[in-house]
Amino acid sequence: MNKLECIATLITVIEENGFSAAARKLKLSTPAISRQITALENDLGITLLKRTTRQIALTDPGLRYYEECKQIIHALQLTETALKSSQQQASGQLHILSNRYFADKFLIPRLPDFMQQHPLLTIKIQLAERFPDFRKEDVDLAFGISMEGPPDLIRRQVDLTRYVLCASPGYLQKYGTPQNPKELIKHHYITHTMRQPDNMIMLDNHQEILVKPILWLDDSRAMCDAAISGIGLVRLHDYVVQDALACGQLQEILPEYHQQTVPVYLYYEKSRFLLPKIRRFIDYYTAHP
Repeated sequence: MNKLECIATLITVIEENGFSAAARKLKLSTPAISRQITALENDLGITLLKRTTRQIALTDPGLRYYEECKQIIHALQLTETALKSSQQQASGQLHILSNRYFADKFLIPRLPDFMQQHPLLTIKIQLAERFPDFRKEDVDLAFGISMEGPPDLIRRQVDLTRYVLCASPGYLQKYGTPQNPKELIKHHYITHTMRQPDNMIMLDNHQEILVKPILWLDDSRAMCDAAISGIGLVRLHDYVVQDALACGQLQEILPEYHQQTVPVYLYYEKSRFLLPKIRRFIDYYTAHP
């Protein structure tokens, strides 16, 4: 009996929550499904499933085997799909995750030309300020700022940005303008819920300054607005605050300590065979900084 076929059957049984449902999906008889699972258990010498008249459940070793095999089957499916389509045009839907400001500054302005070159491709852009679970969320690509990311991801630099520490003129008039990094600890600070640690400012000389957050937000635009309203200091990327700085709603603080640029990366899953839609996007956006 084909072991790979038995593994695929096991995965289907779990995902369909039963032998009968798996049999219907695979167009096999329920006894045939049962024989494949039994053959797999006999070959491994372990019990994979706890069976009752009403339900099935994975044993502990069964759960481990299922999770590992599911990753293997997923990788095999990606490889087969990529091989079959390696000579084809980019097509299908490309799912991209980006924060709003980077999408406005870098991603969307270049889309018309890219989409004109690839008319069979549709694009779904999700605006969020977090790192996605690529496999669970079916994300193809994600933009991020200077994050290592998991080891199963590849990152390619596509742009540079700089951190800016700033506050509103009203706040600085009320609480004073910090003249050196040590004075930052006396000030109110607006931070992002994703930052770890959320109470530290890293300066160019790798000096770490601990501050006192009084407001946590999960959106850069909201952080910028909170700073404009006078709540406290905020540290954001230059493209987030550049308009507010230009019109005087915010003032930069200690710019001499925030001169170094940080990379903006494009992340995607590590794979020997990239789908044409992913490869074309990577090639285009890394060639047009």
